[in-house]
Amino acid sequence: MKSLLIKNGRIIHTNGHGDADILIQNDSIADMGKNLMIPEGTDILDATDQWVFPGVIDPHTHMGIPIKNGSSADTFATGSRSALHGGVTTILDFTVLESGQSLQQSLDTRIELAKASVCDVGLHVNITRFEPELLEEIPLLIKNGFTSFKVFTTYEEAGMMLDYNQIEAVASIIGEHGGVLMVHSEDNQVINEASAPYTEGVQTHPRFHGLSRPASAESVAVRTLGEISNRSNCTIYIVHLNTAEGLSIASQYPLLKVETCPHYLLLTDDVYEQPDGRMYVASPPLRKQADQDALWQGIQAGSIHTIGSDHCPFCLADKPKGRPFQDIPNGMGGVETLFPTLLAQFVKRGINLSLLVQLTSHNAAQIFGLRGQKGDLAPGCHADLLIVDPTNISNDWEKDLDTILDWNAYAGLPALFPSTVIRRGEIVISNWKTATRSQGVLLKSST
Repeated sequence: MKSLLIKNGRIIHTNGHGDADILIQNDSIADMGKNLMIPEGTDILDATDQWVFPGVIDPHTHMGIPIKNGSSADTFATGSRSALHGGVTTILDFTVLESGQSLQQSLDTRIELAKASVCDVGLHVNITRFEPELLEEIPLLIKNGFTSFKVFTTYEEAGMMLDYNQIEAVASIIGEHGGVLMVHSEDNQVINEASAPYTEGVQTHPRFHGLSRPASAESVAVRTLGEISNRSNCTIYIVHLNTAEGLSIASQYPLLKVETCPHYLLLTDDVYEQPDGRMYVASPPLRKQADQDALWQGIQAGSIHTIGSDHCPFCLADKPKGRPFQDIPNGMGGVETLFPTLLAQFVKRGINLSLLVQLTSHNAAQIFGLRGQKGDLAPGCHADLLIVDPTNISNDWEKDLDTILDWNAYAGLPALFPSTVIRRGEIVISNWKTATRSQGVLLKSST
């Protein structure tokens, strides 16, 4: 039996911190505490004066998905490698429902692609068509451990949107069988009305992206989804929420779970005026400083439940200058910088680090059925953990990223990268460098 002891670290839990040793045997945490019984031949890793966190769960990534006649730049292989470097040991990605496919067929296709991942992978099931035979698949998928599904309240032009009546029908089935419905929450009618002045396709400045998708699109959708959650008794997970009003509305509905993203916490729509402003085009758009301030307040108030990267990266050549703003591929990278930039901000702002563990590990495990496997440092859980030297905060880290990308939204911001990353008992990052790259494991819900 392979054994590893993490000794003398400061353990950051969901409800506090304390000094303890962690004994890992094979792929799981066997014991924690002081004066542990250590098997002969155990390797020792000294974490004196360092912080030990659970491995990060990024609940929202898009590896190699089709967008605007292209695809996001990272594959499962390259994106998961970057994820590990930033402390993300588990990603939750999405299926792509192609024309004529069943939900199971879309899942099978994505599972095959996910085999290239070097971190663990879970999959949400996209429902981008409303057909009786697709809805009939939902109970069996949930029974088989695929319990989270995603729908869109917009992208009608791309054939991805469900209307609110259709979403309620889907939510009722998912709620009845104990699953979770994820929703891209921007109201399509609001977007259509706001976009009407720009239909000529001659505006190229990225600021028009934000103007065509106003903050009110989110608040209208969130309120409607809150009412649907009440009627259907279904947990609805609002992906990438980013406005003050949307957060205020979501807080009124007990069955709504709220995710936000680093780009909404660290950037505002001012970046659209930069020479590379087109690179910041993502949906929903970046918002005002007041919205960002409200999100940080929501984090400390507990009204935001998770932080996901919405990792959908593009290189500079993928977003050439001069395109109409409607033709700019939507998305930004962020899986590798998710935890390091947030950790630096929590330290800077003096926010309890246990809250960061809840937002980036524990809560996602609870919501998506990985409790007891992921999200906590406790005996029986997978041995996914990060070791961070708190003195290693830096603004000059971009050159050290493990990525194929040539553009990064967060360059120059402070970050605190883990020096060691362990995934299922295996040291995959050591002294900030890749140590090994074994295949990740496909995850299913345990609920």
